[in-house]
Amino acid sequence: MIDKIRQFLKFLVRVNPNIGQETDGIVAAVGGLENIVHSGACATRLRLQLNDSDLVDADFLKCNGAFGVVRLDKHNVQIIYGVKANNYAQEIDARLQAR
Repeated sequence: MIDKIRQFLKFLVRVNPNIGQETDGIVAAVGGLENIVHSGACATRLRLQLNDSDLVDADFLKCNGAFGVVRLDKHNVQIIYGVKANNYAQEIDARLQAR
């Protein structure tokens, strides 16, 4: 049953046509693509390694869908998005590789 729920949630996220636009907002709110060193995700959190976490606009992120923002240190931030976190990480990784 849990596997079926996970598959359904992954399907819902994949059909989100706005993932690119939402990622644009995330990238801007964390200081731009040039501020991102690495991105990753767990089940619910977008994990970003940044050059400078002081550039993160947590209020903007929360107003645009994030459930919370955790600053671990000067370079590491976790943004809580729920099941969309992995999709955002993949989109950001693709942009990092393309630059």
